[in-house]
Parts: sequence; structure tokens; C-alpha cells
Amino acid sequence: MDKNKKSALLKMDMRGSSRAADCLDCIVAFPTAIERMRATEDDVSITNAMLAGTRIAFESLQPADRDGMLFVAASAQDLLYRHIMQLTILDHYTRSYCSSVVRYFFSQLVAQRFRTFYIIDNTLREDRLKAVLELFDLSGIAATAPRYDGTKWLVLSARLRSSLEIIGHAAYIEPDAAVNYLNEAQQLAKNIPCVATFRNRHPDEPQHEIINFQEATNIA
Repeated sequence: MDKNKKSALLKMDMRGSSRAADCLDCIVAFPTAIERMRATEDDVSITNAMLAGTRIAFESLQPADRDGMLFVAASAQDLLYRHIMQLTILDHYTRSYCSSVVRYFFSQLVAQRFRTFYIIDNTLREDRLKAVLELFDLSGIAATAPRYDGTKWLVLSARLRSSLEIIGHAAYIEPDAAVNYLNEAQQLAKNIPCVATFRNRHPDEPQHEIINFQEATNIA
């Protein structure tokens, strides 16, 4: 597949057996793991087990897995977002899982030279937007939203660039029609070596769009 392919709709099914898919298991298991943590009132043993499994998955990767990891990187933020949009409870267990297991996953993507840039065009209630911003931050993703970070594109784009360069993962969220910088955000994503994706469909729909599909070869 052309790694520079743009504007492709992606429907991910990473449940198959592969070393790359194994790296994504910790996000696929997000709702189940958190429910088990609540049921057992244990935020230690389950997170430790998921961390161990994720560590083994990344350590097992081979050079032949690079293409598979591009697809993992292209699905990770979107899958996390869709899980967050299904939450009915935002509690200590949810925060703990994001700040430990999911954060480790995204740090390992950077270690593998994959930056991710996610653009969301969905109408979001205030409480939902706050939940996404908080849990993305705990997960190691710097989320930018005009409602909180200013309405000037010059300011927003500088923040997004800095987030990708320093942290490695950025999200741009437009939750309403107050501004419309979606074209500018997509153009920015195309000009930076990263795996960039775009969602303007309902979170219940699995498809999202690829707008850039590159490894970040300049990461040390």
C-alpha cells in the first residue's frame, strides 16, 4: 500500500492475530478492562497485566511489522475516542487506565517513530468534550479545541505543531460551528510526517478517514 495515500476511508478490524494488532489490544480492551477494575475494585493488578502484555507486544515487533503498525497508529486515537464517547461513568478507574496503560501505548508509538494527528468534527456536549480532553491528556495526547484554546488559527496551529514535535500525539477538536478550520487542520496534517486521521461521522460508525500515512522518521 502507498504510505503517502491520502483521503482513504479506513474501517479497522484489528481483532486478527498479528504482532501489530497485539500492540492495540490494550485499547481494544478499554471498556472491558475498566469494567473488571470496577467489579474487583482493583486498579493495580489489571493495569499491571495490561501493561505487561502491551510491553511484550511492542518488544516482539519485527521489521516486517512496519506496515501493520501504520494501521495500528491510524486507528488508535479514533478507537480511544469512540470508547470515550460510549462512557456512562468517568471515574477513578477510567482515569487510572488512561494514565497508565493507554499512555504507555502512545509512548511506545513514539518510540517506534509514529506520530499521530487526529482531527474530529463532531458536535459534542460540554460534558463530553471535557471528558475527551481530560482522557486524551491522561493518555499522552495533546488535544486542542477552539472553545478552550482560542479562535485564531495562528495560535491553534502553533499549539498543534508544538504538540506533535514535543509530545508526538495531537488532536484537533471542533465541537460546534463557532469556527471552521477543518481544511486548515487537514492541510497542516498533510505537511507533517505523521499518521493523520479525520472523523466527521457519528462515533457509532467505524469508518474514519486517513489524510496522511507516514512514519515520523525525524524522531530520534
